[in-house]
Amino acid sequence: MKITTKINWARLNYVLIPSARRRVAWQEAWPPSTRIGNAIWRFYGAFTREGRLVFVACLLTGAFGVDVAHTQVYVLFCILAGLLFASLVVSRVLRVPEITVRVHAPPRVYVGDEVVFAIECQRREAGPPLAPLRIEGPFLPYFGRWMARPRTLDEVGYEEGGRTEARARFSERGDLTLGTFRASAIVPLGLAAGPYVESAKVRLRVVPRPANVVRLATPMAQKHQPGGVALASKTGESMDLLGVRPYRPGDRIRDLSARTWARTGTPAVREYQEEYFTRIGVVLDCGAAGEATYEAAVSLVAGIVAHLGRGEALIDLLVNGPTIHTLTLGRSLGFLDQALDFLAVAERAKDLDRVKLLTDLGPHLAQLSCVVLVVDGWDASREELVRGVERFGVRVVRVGVGVDVPLGTKVPVATLQAGEPVAL
Repeated sequence: MKITTKINWARLNYVLIPSARRRVAWQEAWPPSTRIGNAIWRFYGAFTREGRLVFVACLLTGAFGVDVAHTQVYVLFCILAGLLFASLVVSRVLRVPEITVRVHAPPRVYVGDEVVFAIECQRREAGPPLAPLRIEGPFLPYFGRWMARPRTLDEVGYEEGGRTEARARFSERGDLTLGTFRASAIVPLGLAAGPYVESAKVRLRVVPRPANVVRLATPMAQKHQPGGVALASKTGESMDLLGVRPYRPGDRIRDLSARTWARTGTPAVREYQEEYFTRIGVVLDCGAAGEATYEAAVSLVAGIVAHLGRGEALIDLLVNGPTIHTLTLGRSLGFLDQALDFLAVAERAKDLDRVKLLTDLGPHLAQLSCVVLVVDGWDASREELVRGVERFGVRVVRVGVGVDVPLGTKVPVATLQAGEPVAL
């Protein structure tokens, strides 16, 4: 399969904007930067979008009106500067401390889907009518884009309050702390807004969209699990006797224990527990290929986990590079969201020590029936990893993504097309 790499031109808009981690390090190393940055941000944030356009026009007219002897452009500059100054002075008076801002958003969203932020503003106490409220959203990362910004709230009541929505779309996965939504009163001319009231920080996980895996040929060998798996749904009748307990209404008649009933004089039933399960580990070993191939592999792993979770097997491990994430999904245990949250922050491991990975997997392999290995290439180190896993009596199903598979390796290659089913 050939995966084309697309250039994300949106990153160029953020070349001079450091990441959140670097901003925190910069602020800790040079505290005055925090005060200077906050002062600039307060001045910039005091204007509405219309006010910022007027501010730019004011700067341009000021540049053209320097020669007061030959032009009268300076008059326009004085008018615009006066309007901006008056708006800033009035905005300091327009405080809304009695407003509460709440934001409702889903905890996770698929890559490329629209996420809706519902913003509610409500007064904590009754009073005279407020000025119209401007609602502004947080600053999005380079892979985020506002599809619809929140509208201005003309009326905010004491009991009902006001409600508006904002829509955004994210083209990459990640665990995001977006920041706060802010509400502030707009001055009559609409060029500036007063001090704002903030909501709580909005947290959002952008998770990979699972590939549509419709078939995965895995060996269904079961292994004995002493004590069974708590809360796992039962399938079939091959279960071991767990014990005897008193009869409860609704128990099956055929499970009645005649001997215990005769000995104690109280109805009792036999309780069984399944102790043989098919447990699978999924290993993502993709780091040598490009970013597009890795994202396709992450989507494929999510699809594999979703497909296995619908069957009778249990997914015990989800491994990305050197990171081993233990979970138990399937058979009515756990949820796919656990795996998607882990894959949302998965990073490429370019120089993976597979010998150490095999050592770390050792304590877990005794309970596994099968390991699904997703790779973006094939070499001797991966072959040694497979042989090491198979020495524990665990079968390995190898799946290649975006790679020309050498002859004799028996690695099926996934062809990922948007929305099309994948059979492995």
